[in-house]
Amino acid sequence: MPWPVDVLINNFAIRSFRETADKDYITARMAYRARLIQPYRWSALHCLEKYIKGICLLNRIKSHSGHSVLAGVELIEKSGKLSLDLSPATKQFISHLEESGAEFRYYEASYYNREFDIIRLDKAVWEIRRYCQPLNYEINLNDGTQKNMLHLNLERVKNSVSKKEKGSCITGGVLENIIKDKNHPARKSLVWNNLFFGPSKRKSVKMRPDWECGNSPFFLHPEIIDEVVKYVHIPKRIATQVRDFAQQQATKKTASASEEAMSAEAKQ
Repeated sequence: MPWPVDVLINNFAIRSFRETADKDYITARMAYRARLIQPYRWSALHCLEKYIKGICLLNRIKSHSGHSVLAGVELIEKSGKLSLDLSPATKQFISHLEESGAEFRYYEASYYNREFDIIRLDKAVWEIRRYCQPLNYEINLNDGTQKNMLHLNLERVKNSVSKKEKGSCITGGVLENIIKDKNHPARKSLVWNNLFFGPSKRKSVKMRPDWECGNSPFFLHPEIIDEVVKYVHIPKRIATQVRDFAQQQATKKTASASEEAMSAEAKQ
């Protein structure tokens, strides 16, 4: 007997979005621990985006294109089907990733990374991921009627967050299976200093307050933009911003040279 289409679509959402997001999350933690901040930021943004797209598909909400997590959260809120109970800290973390250019792979934008950022990612994954499971379905009762489980499932998710339960209310996910398997090669990277996933009941961790920032080559030399776009693809939005910045820098340089000339004449 073939599987119902709804079951197959849910399976697709879990395997294509949640499971790949789980792997991106561990990849982000690996990169952060190795102080490879740019790959960390890229993987962090993509894991959150995939969780959101998974939630959209599981709830039959038309998803968005691109990698904006907050745009996806807004789509979910506007759908009226469910609301994600996200903390202000998590929304701020996502906003920081999106506004500081984590989506750009080729150093098109400058970046900075705050101290203890990995804890912010852990919390964001912990808050968002638990919604990435089938929540809106019906079960058959003994009296022959059906009961929709969305409300009860959302209450279960909300209670698990309010009680600050470690881990998640998902069964058999990639993260859960890796945590359970003490010999899994990714387990150490997943549970390292992780206050939200893993077997430890610790409430605090010790780590160095590392931070990092970097200036994009386009920030240092915006005048190269028109030559670069002849050979590689640069998003139009970035190219326009770089050209505007180059014009601003050229104007400042001209004004500064004029002021220096006037000052020199006045001294003569």
